[in-house]
Amino acid sequence: MINPPLYFSEGFPYSLDSSVPPLGILYLAVYIHKYSVDFKASVMDVAAQGLCLKEVSEKVDEVMPFAVGISAMTSQLQGCVELASYLKKTSKVKPYIFLGGPHISADPDFLRRFGDIFDFAITGEAEKAFLKSLESLLAKKNIPRVQAGSFLEDLDSVPFPDRGLIDRSKYAKHESLIYSRGCPYDCYYCSRPSISNKVRYRSAGNLIEEIRYLFNGTQGRIDFQDDTFTIDKNKVIDFCRAIKQSRMKIEWRCNTRIDLVDEQLLLSMKDAGCSLIHFGIESGNERVREEIINKGIFSNKQIQAVFGICKKLRIKVAAYFMIGHPQETIEELNDTKRMILDSSIDLVGLSIPTPFPGSRLYEIAKQRGIINEAIIDKFARKELGEGYSGNYPVYVSEGLDKDFVFSFMRSLNRRFYFRPVFFIKRIWEDIVCLRRLKQDIRDFFSLMFRGMSSRKPYLTKSRGSK
Repeated sequence: MINPPLYFSEGFPYSLDSSVPPLGILYLAVYIHKYSVDFKASVMDVAAQGLCLKEVSEKVDEVMPFAVGISAMTSQLQGCVELASYLKKTSKVKPYIFLGGPHISADPDFLRRFGDIFDFAITGEAEKAFLKSLESLLAKKNIPRVQAGSFLEDLDSVPFPDRGLIDRSKYAKHESLIYSRGCPYDCYYCSRPSISNKVRYRSAGNLIEEIRYLFNGTQGRIDFQDDTFTIDKNKVIDFCRAIKQSRMKIEWRCNTRIDLVDEQLLLSMKDAGCSLIHFGIESGNERVREEIINKGIFSNKQIQAVFGICKKLRIKVAAYFMIGHPQETIEELNDTKRMILDSSIDLVGLSIPTPFPGSRLYEIAKQRGIINEAIIDKFARKELGEGYSGNYPVYVSEGLDKDFVFSFMRSLNRRFYFRPVFFIKRIWEDIVCLRRLKQDIRDFFSLMFRGMSSRKPYLTKSRGSK
């Protein structure tokens, strides 16, 4: 199982951020270990391990696998295609090459277009379909080139990801976990519905068992990777109650929406160790959120109320915004600007709408000629340029100039992050936690010269460790 980098340059991997373990393929690997009598899986995270193409091929030949599974987001297509092509040419064992992950789930025709380097593909949640495909191929049976995965209804039946399959020291100290799968919402920029929109939760007891299993290695620091952690408030209350009963002291972070929390829930989350919540706001203008983004019907007043409750409870707020939405005006951009600068937000993520296959934004951008399957393929083959940054198309509102929007984003980033109150708070946190100092210094100079975090993809590259 391979997690590719964004791309390779002269054979070496480049990635924006490889600090989070690849949970998706870890789940696939451990599912195979539990339910297969014929197969075992190993995991390779190319960017985190700093492996060049030659080293990847050599390690594949050492393992002599029956099959290689590569999981890729759209942003990873260059790394994925170059890696698969290289293995096809150089591998001595000639394994079957499977493609899975978000991109192929939203663009299943991609396999036909790149059928010379990928043998098979599985869309959606792949555990059952991937293992069944391996067993069929081992038995010399034919299988479809593209198969749809199936939902796992009982998430407690899936074993915990085996972190022994990776070098845990290569990643951030917070351990990545999931409580649920699926998201029922239809934000126009998101391709998640093409993977799974049916929401399922593990039992609170099963989650507590995994936290207890991992506790000593992480000192209870957890990042929940759920798309929307608090969809089912009762499930979150169950988890918070179970944490209190376990007497484990944990510190955790999650993602959710403004309209899916209230003061009682936030109080329970804080009491159970929640320290930071990532909120997808996307615009400071109510018309843009409701009519364009389909983000939900919640007012700016509600947003400020939730931010105020979080501040009172000392839960940090990370808020994410996009600028340049279809039909967005300069006045509406300024609504976003005012919300960012005038709210009690601790961290801001600011980006430009990006048309990924499977999203409604992709179809809007396709109508404008910004993107289509041919452009996707040119991007994947590096014909638009090497790397994701500045090469994959972005969407900017019809009435706005692209250079203006980028300039607006850089200026707003600088105004938010160069405030004295932010600097003082961040310096204190770096003194307390020196591990973050190196990244914060890198971000400081990136913000000064580029107007965005060093982990943002728009202008420059970030080379892997090798």
